[in-house]
Amino acid sequence: MAAHSADHIPEKEPCSTQKGTDGMEKDPGERRAEHRSPSRPGAESAESACAGDSGLPRELRQPHSNHPKSKEHKRLNTHRLVLQYIAPCMNSYGLCIVDNFLGEKLGDRILQEVRRVHEDGNMQDGQLACQTLGQTKAIRGDKIAWVEGTETGCYNIGVLLSRIDKLITFADGKLGNYKIRGRHKTETEGFTFDSSSRNRMPFLQHLTDSQLEQLALERIIPALLDRGFFYLDRFLGEAVGRMVLSQVKQIHRSGALSDGQLAGRGSGVCKSHIRGDKIAWRSGTERGSEAVGFLLKQTDKLISLCTGRLRKNTVRERSKAMVACYPGNGAGYVKHVDNPNADGRCVTCIYYLNKNWNAKEHGGVLRIFPEGKSYVADIEPLFDRLLLFWSDRRNPHEVQPSFATRYAITVWYFDSEERAEAKRRFRDSTASSQSSTTS
Repeated sequence: MAAHSADHIPEKEPCSTQKGTDGMEKDPGERRAEHRSPSRPGAESAESACAGDSGLPRELRQPHSNHPKSKEHKRLNTHRLVLQYIAPCMNSYGLCIVDNFLGEKLGDRILQEVRRVHEDGNMQDGQLACQTLGQTKAIRGDKIAWVEGTETGCYNIGVLLSRIDKLITFADGKLGNYKIRGRHKTETEGFTFDSSSRNRMPFLQHLTDSQLEQLALERIIPALLDRGFFYLDRFLGEAVGRMVLSQVKQIHRSGALSDGQLAGRGSGVCKSHIRGDKIAWRSGTERGSEAVGFLLKQTDKLISLCTGRLRKNTVRERSKAMVACYPGNGAGYVKHVDNPNADGRCVTCIYYLNKNWNAKEHGGVLRIFPEGKSYVADIEPLFDRLLLFWSDRRNPHEVQPSFATRYAITVWYFDSEERAEAKRRFRDSTASSQSSTTS
């Protein structure tokens, strides 16, 4: 879906540029990691990349080292590591090797945890996928155990898993035609392997496509058509929710947030008395916004399953994601309507990111005043909660004063016909004002 900033109606979407990947950290001496990335996946055969008598490509004979070169240098960041080395090598040779992946201190802590698992007797004979009676040990002689990284004594193994998960998050979509939707536990500690959904890769697919479709058809559409709003808890799952929260906090710390704007300026009215949040717009493709991008993909899937079934609304585009923070000083947003003037927005989608939120203590409730109803709906901004509601005059709403830092991500989905008409009005208005200033 096309993404636009929802605070105005642009004639054209501003072009986005992507930074190059120059300036990779160099090793001592020649000061450059001894590997090269093929110009495109599959651009050269493994044979043509071989050098010397080893028969291996240079990238595999001299693996990339992720060791920092000095106190002034940091490890190659995950994004560049994937783009410059892992994805090209995987696509060209089918494997890649990264040395010093976590560093000596963390690596040693993981080693100590693995040794404790072994010494505690938790390991058992490794099994074959296709058992042959009496031949398992002749084929496979290791002892194994399965862990999730959340068990007592496995904290650092969990850190390893989270780093690998992050790598695969960046690499998904760049490894041929594969769409990675899960992983198993790590093969270390002695628990029975369970391939149920709770052990799948936590950051990529909390809900399967079929579950999303069932959710859209059986719950979201009926609720929107009947009540005008719907919310769902545990939308992305704990792990990916934490990743989104971490990126939003980093956006906040970087100083990228600015005061939220009002659609119509009221003379003599202090803006902060009406709206006290600070915001930034993200498409989800920026560096440091990858988890936000995954959230958008999931909401896009949901809305695409709903479109055509929401009466007259046909959704083909959306806004960018509005990352918002109420700083916890009692700021809120007075009762308002997102789309009072037919600007195209038809569905408001909000994802909340607030752990351990207590509405009685922290406030910050979003109160909806459904048109024609005798009740109000109070939605607490709880972590990993997704809220959808009609953007027009059917759902006036307010954000009550927040007394703790309150994070949310909002995206608006546009009705295609209303959006096209709004753009036409905007063009006509702009042309008319330009004409009056030149006459």
